[in-house]
Amino acid sequence: MVYALQDVSVKMNGRDILESVSCTLQEGKWISVIGQSGAGKSTLAKVFKGLLPISKGEYTYRQQPLPSDPQGRLKTVPHIGYVFQYPEQQLFAATVNQELAFALTMKGESRANVEQAIRQVMEQLGLPAALLQQHPLQLSGGLKRLVAIASVLMAGPELLILDEPTAGLDPGNKNDLLRRLKKWQEENKRTVLFLSHQLEDVAEYSDEVMVMAQGRLLGHWEVNELFLKQADCMEQAGLPAPEPIQLLRIIEEVSGAKPRPASCKEAEIFRTVNAIWQAKGL
Repeated sequence: MVYALQDVSVKMNGRDILESVSCTLQEGKWISVIGQSGAGKSTLAKVFKGLLPISKGEYTYRQQPLPSDPQGRLKTVPHIGYVFQYPEQQLFAATVNQELAFALTMKGESRANVEQAIRQVMEQLGLPAALLQQHPLQLSGGLKRLVAIASVLMAGPELLILDEPTAGLDPGNKNDLLRRLKKWQEENKRTVLFLSHQLEDVAEYSDEVMVMAQGRLLGHWEVNELFLKQADCMEQAGLPAPEPIQLLRIIEEVSGAKPRPASCKEAEIFRTVNAIWQAKGL
């Protein structure tokens, strides 16, 4: 276990906006958080980052309690990168190179180390070297987003929080970004906390999923277990199944078959549906 909350609550204006949440973020997992608007997803992410004071409970890092002041404000939470919905709005440097170099330069890293880290993150996110001398605000929307995320990855976070990182992107840029982030997560054995309303993306990229409603954690499931077997939990949270799962259920009703797909990923669901379709002559 790396980052863990035990019976954590957060109050705002006299009411609990997060209530008695206990959960653990395991190392090397892509963990998604889903729920309707106002369910507490962003509040949970901000607690992990240390941006909100805890009114009750305990936050531990590698099984050690994190220090806080008497008001519950955490003094430090190590090794976390946070990508907001529109991270490109935080771009400030005159060139992409300066933008990427900023965090490590401020830490006192040598120029050689900074340049090596820039080359590595550019390669991981598929950014061409020609961008380095360009002004980040003059790039296309998709490239701005990638540069902004690259600047977060430069610090090598153990935990990367992604709060609706594909907001406003077209489908091509969205899928490209998520594939690259998944590759980064797997190759570096990092932990990702992914907040999204796009349940199809959650089903495609997650290892585990946390389901929230009204500031409470309803459950923390392995992704296939949730989407293929825990329909009641999704219903309790007021969430529809991902569209490929909905298609699978329709085919079940029409054919009378009881399919058992190996995973909830779109390609596997479509293979299962196609096999039923052909076997039943539908």
